[in-house]
Amino acid sequence: MTSWLRGRCVGKGAFGVVNAAVSRADGRVFAVKSVDRGLGHPRRLEALENEIEILKRVASPHVVAYLGDDVTFEHGGTASFRNLHLEFMPGGTVADLDRADVDESLVRRYAWCLVSALRDVHARGFVHCDVKGRNVLLSGNRSEAKLADFGSAVEVEVPQDLLPRGSPMWMAPEVVLRERQGPESDMWSLGCTVIEIVNGKPPWEDHGVDTLSRIGYSDELPEFPSKLSELGKDFLEKCLRREWRERWSCDQPMLIGL
Repeated sequence: MTSWLRGRCVGKGAFGVVNAAVSRADGRVFAVKSVDRGLGHPRRLEALENEIEILKRVASPHVVAYLGDDVTFEHGGTASFRNLHLEFMPGGTVADLDRADVDESLVRRYAWCLVSALRDVHARGFVHCDVKGRNVLLSGNRSEAKLADFGSAVEVEVPQDLLPRGSPMWMAPEVVLRERQGPESDMWSLGCTVIEIVNGKPPWEDHGVDTLSRIGYSDELPEFPSKLSELGKDFLEKCLRREWRERWSCDQPMLIGL
């Protein structure tokens, strides 16, 4: 018998299913991300193991906390699951927000949370590689945002295969071109995510290869929301520079001082 009870499904992604869970010992509620080991999806298992190892090494108040991991046998012993235990964030994701509730002060608060999260992640030598609204989870009162889903993350100093990681509409030009994927690439994705928070949709319209060609080979940028203040647009300009060497980093005063 497991030490916890699996509850309702609260999310599904490319690399696993997330359920609410309750500890048998003390009734504590947490989230559990699981991959069925019997379904023959080695990439999903690899991504979950990658996330487990990275979250063990990244302790940040702005990143969804690692609480443990285990293997369970369920459904009468016929199914085996690899599980990652995580802090439960009951407020959903920023992609689920009602735009009527989003003003610039809220955008600024969430942007500050993400800048802080990426500063801690990059300081520990990792690149998230998939910053987007679906991977930004909210507290119950939606006053706090935390970065989640490190299945695509990589260690900066480890040689990469340069295959693009992440979600195409949030990818930086150098990632689409398979040139590099570093902390600067996360900064581009952060800018795209801020646009998504404001507009309630991805920063680019998805026209498949044509859009990827625009991101990688044109001189275009995502359109900045007209409702943002000049300070907000200046923040986006610092993140969304096509030349990765010119982007600001998360430890620069203007970004920290949002």
